Amino acid sequence: MIHLYLLRHGKTEGKPALNGHTDVGVDEVTQQTMARDLLTNYQFQTIYASPLTRCRYLAEQLTALNPALHSTVDERFKEQNFGRFDGVPFDALQGAWETLEKFWADPAHETLPEAEPLAQGVARVTAAWEALIEQCQHDTLIITHGGPIRFILAHVLGLDWQNPRWYTGLAIANQSVTHITLNRYQGQAYLTVNSIACPL
Repeated sequence: MIHLYLLRHGKTEGKPALNGHTDVGVDEVTQQTMARDLLTNYQFQTIYASPLTRCRYLAEQLTALNPALHSTVDERFKEQNFGRFDGVPFDALQGAWETLEKFWADPAHETLPEAEPLAQGVARVTAAWEALIEQCQHDTLIITHGGPIRFILAHVLGLDWQNPRWYTGLAIANQSVTHITLNRYQGQAYLTVNSIACPL
């Protein structure tokens, strides 16, 4: 049995915003605390991380504390790109609430201006996940974002990723861990979701 831990990064600095590809950071003390908590409470030998600072820097902290860990940065585990609204504080988007509300009501079909379509993000993340599962040999930590964790869960559970409730009704908090186990039998991979978004 192989244990897979999907970690959503810590709370980002700055005003609340749709931070997709915008490279905002997490407080240094929070990152250090998360790294120590992970090494204390979880056993893993391999790390995959989104290249964005809020994820990649934590992976760097972990490998600094434990050089035996093998860490890989994978672009495909990035959050969605929210186009013209990406990284813009919500209080600066007062004139765009109608567009935002349409997006939240049906994100699979109401793409934000110049943004990455949801289907494209789902395909990108699930391709990274399937490649990881195919080659995975050790307990693994994936440091990523709320969107990709939802995409992976929908993929593993065979659920409809286009359902808006999957995004508005499922909380994936910052600094939370989703635990999935992988078993292989006669060449087949069997995945089980053990827990979702447990506080670190």
